[in-house]
Amino acid sequence: MKSLVAALAFLTRFPVGKLVACDAPDVARSAGWFPLVGVFLGLIYSLAAALFKDRLPLGVVAVLLVMLDALLTGALHFDGLADTADGFGGGKDREDILRIMRDHKVELLAVSVMPGPQMVAAIPICKDFRAKYMSVPIVWGGYFPSLYTDATLNANYVDFVVKGQGEETFPALLSALRGDRKFAHIQGLSYKDVFGLHVHNTMRPLRSPNDFPTLPYHKLGAVEKYLLPTFLGRRTAVHHASIGCPYRCQFCCVVPIFDGRQKLETAERTAAVLGRLQRDYGIDAVQFYDNNFFLHESHAVDQAERLIPL
Repeated sequence: MKSLVAALAFLTRFPVGKLVACDAPDVARSAGWFPLVGVFLGLIYSLAAALFKDRLPLGVVAVLLVMLDALLTGALHFDGLADTADGFGGGKDREDILRIMRDHKVELLAVSVMPGPQMVAAIPICKDFRAKYMSVPIVWGGYFPSLYTDATLNANYVDFVVKGQGEETFPALLSALRGDRKFAHIQGLSYKDVFGLHVHNTMRPLRSPNDFPTLPYHKLGAVEKYLLPTFLGRRTAVHHASIGCPYRCQFCCVVPIFDGRQKLETAERTAAVLGRLQRDYGIDAVQFYDNNFFLHESHAVDQAERLIPL
């Protein structure tokens, strides 16, 4: 029973933690109850939807359900919404994309898509792009195409899908497009063959953030537009210190993409990256977008201690 209480206390804002004292090890042991808590929350949302769907416009119902989710969970899974806002704040609109096409020789249009607002923006942009530049291939990556690959490839304006982690798959696709145009060997890639049939290559093994170079922030140009004011600070950076999650909660889209795996960035590297962002760009806060930041308590403590001097 204590594990169930710990799961409720961790995943929701129900004040059950006041009934039974729970610590970090209790939360770790409660992972088996996470799906049940997800079902419980889903039932609440379903009842709310059924109550309002015939009384209010569907758009209003959707907003109310999002607000209810934020109220019940403390916005625990809203990091995806933050990712969306970051994408819109730093992305290009249709006019910018078409201007780049006019001014440069472009080999490929790559679009990162999550369900929701990014879909609303991506679909008309890609349709318009395909109508104007039929010979330029379009690749989608991100949560939506990784989860719904066939649905994505059914669109006549999508030629390739990079599934899951794309740091190696995407460069391999570029190399193939510039070379022999053979794609069957590229792990993590789905595409349409010459007959329009969907081909799904094997998934690429998950790699640690430590296996790749640190991000070249200087190539962004005006870095300041990415450092926005939040409740944490005036110039807030975002960072992934890990990728994936070892749990298999049935309500979470991370599970089918990373297959219950997680890779951590070393605490030394995290501190070095954030220290550089502080020295070079004056960040005064950071928001971690990890799927499960506190999975390893000793690692989280090491990270926190290294960040204290910053």
